[in-house]
Amino acid sequence: MSMQSTHPASYSLRILQTAAAVLFSTLLFSTLAPATAVAQSSGDNGPSQQDKAMHYSLYYENLKNENYADARPDLRWVLDNAPGFPKNDDRNFERAVELYAGLAEQTDDQATQRAYIDTAATILRTAPEKMEAAGLSYDKYKWEIEKGRFLQMHGDMVPSEVEGLKSAPYHYEKAFELAPDRIDPYYINQVIQRYAEANKQNEALEFMNKVQAKRGSDEDVQKILSSAREDIFGKNPQAQIDFLKKQLENNPGDLETQKKLFKALTDQGYIQEASQLAEKLLQAGDLPAETYRSIAQMQLTDGRPTQAFSTYEKAMAAGAELNATDYFNMGTAKRRTGDLPQARRYYRKAISAQSDFGKAYMAIGDVYVSAVSECGGSKMSRKDKAVYWLALDMYQRAKQVDPSLEQQANNNIRTYSQYMPTQEDIFYVDEWEVGQSVRIDYGCYSWINETTTVRDPA
Repeated sequence: MSMQSTHPASYSLRILQTAAAVLFSTLLFSTLAPATAVAQSSGDNGPSQQDKAMHYSLYYENLKNENYADARPDLRWVLDNAPGFPKNDDRNFERAVELYAGLAEQTDDQATQRAYIDTAATILRTAPEKMEAAGLSYDKYKWEIEKGRFLQMHGDMVPSEVEGLKSAPYHYEKAFELAPDRIDPYYINQVIQRYAEANKQNEALEFMNKVQAKRGSDEDVQKILSSAREDIFGKNPQAQIDFLKKQLENNPGDLETQKKLFKALTDQGYIQEASQLAEKLLQAGDLPAETYRSIAQMQLTDGRPTQAFSTYEKAMAAGAELNATDYFNMGTAKRRTGDLPQARRYYRKAISAQSDFGKAYMAIGDVYVSAVSECGGSKMSRKDKAVYWLALDMYQRAKQVDPSLEQQANNNIRTYSQYMPTQEDIFYVDEWEVGQSVRIDYGCYSWINETTTVRDPA
């Protein structure tokens, strides 16, 4: 972009500034050159130190006072004739970006604003190459951050044809690659958000893995990573599973990652994979109570009742406060192994934990039906049949405490009512009379030791 001439109204001020600058440059030059040196005049050897100091001081004073229009010609002169003055570094290029951004802020004309921002963007893009050509020292990391910040503030006005400038997060990621220990957590978060907004979860997780490796001990960074992962995994559970599997590939013995992967697999219904991982977790021991509970539930579903019951016991040993469902599952595990007395015991624990747990009453009724099958076989005696009265009692109780079970309970009542003692059976048993109580505590059923009522079969 071509430089505009200084406004005529500032001519007098320029004369005063020039005089002051000459005095300042003389003093500055005396500190930059040996006492015996004589100031060189402009010529084949380039501008003198006095000229450099004068233009430098003029633009710098105006820039500090936000007199960007007045600072521009002198800064342009410095960039053209002494870009590294006075420390052979990048300060003049950096201030040039500041100047044109400032000019853009001081005008209301959109076309002019865009022109200034275009010039600032061009300087940002070309400065590193020019500084290298001039042998100036500059910080590549800092320039990537500057590009990102500039685009974050003015990106909507940067022409798309400006090569070398992409997006703010892109340059922040480049800065991270250059100096991962220096970058502020804010810029790390900007990169992650860029991937999230573009629905690129895998790229976000890959970048986060790099950050974890380089900045894993930084508490602020860890908070950002944890929050970002929670958001990504909430929207894409499969991404969490893939991420955790990759973590385990890098560190197979990481117990915490194994626990997280187990939960993710069970939550998504990958029972076979979760089952394989559960064995490793149980061997390792020292698991949270909730993990033991999850493994037990999975083992019961997977047809391993003995292991499920044992794992529930480990959960209790680990401090888990079992709920009604846990006790119900323990009862089911015992029932599936044929231990009917213990099955009833844990079903009763479920009822104690939750009085309206109708499923437990249904299960106790089923336990009594199973007892008849085991004890009575195909040739049931009259006293075998009496156990069905107890089963019907349990089904009635189930629908009373939990109306949602009414249909299921009624179906069971209809099914097993036909096996109750008949009128003939009641007639031949002296102690049986319709409406009176009878205790089931004899022979094979001695463990039941519970009272029921003689029912009228009619």
